[in-house]
Amino acid sequence: MSYQGSVAQLKQVEALVLDRTTYRFLGDNFDGPQMDKDQMLWLHEAISGTELDDIVAHQVIGATLYVILAHDTHERIDEPNDQKQHTLKERQLTVLAGDFYSSLYYRTLSEFGMIDLLAALQRGVQETNEAKVNLYQLHITGDEDYLTHLVTSKAAIFAKFATYFGKDEAFVNVGSHMILLTYLLRERTQWLKTDESLFKKAYEHGYMAMNAQANFAVWLDDLIVTVKAEIKANMGGVAISEMAEKRLQELLGQ
Repeated sequence: MSYQGSVAQLKQVEALVLDRTTYRFLGDNFDGPQMDKDQMLWLHEAISGTELDDIVAHQVIGATLYVILAHDTHERIDEPNDQKQHTLKERQLTVLAGDFYSSLYYRTLSEFGMIDLLAALQRGVQETNEAKVNLYQLHITGDEDYLTHLVTSKAAIFAKFATYFGKDEAFVNVGSHMILLTYLLRERTQWLKTDESLFKKAYEHGYMAMNAQANFAVWLDDLIVTVKAEIKANMGGVAISEMAEKRLQELLGQ
């Protein structure tokens, strides 16, 4: 598919996700997680080439994005690291938003009879939760285990989706690390603005300390370099669209 064709299809998926009256209400009244366009891109890559009709494929991608939004939204309720004190209305909207996203996800996949995909994505949610608990409590055996948990915490749902649609280990590895990379780059931007990061605990514990005397900023940059190296090491032979390749090179250059 051409670059322009891929862009057009992703815009259709995004429009499908956004075109809900309740979603628009939440967008105006709820300061919650936003749709991750890089996740959307890699979900689209994973489902491309299957026998699914484009309209059905777009709805399946949309449903999976709702899974991710539902998980990220429900996680905000009494999140241990959340410094913001939420009002009762904000908490109620958080519950409403998470339940709304979940209902759309279940309804869409059930309508298409994709019960196996539903089960696979639920396993992805479970693995995401387990990885985040282990990261928060630092139940980690070493650097390799830490990085594995990081990838799982951000991309387990995508990994289950891609595997369900027959993508090989190299594709899943590259896509999962790209999703983590986008998160790490956002985290670095957030750190520079606020001097706060959820990764400080891991840094202070000594994980991924490639430079013994590094301060936190250097430690985070080293972690980003490690993730980029993992992507580059697995890129060979992975078939992706021109648009995904362009985005990949853009992120690797940051």
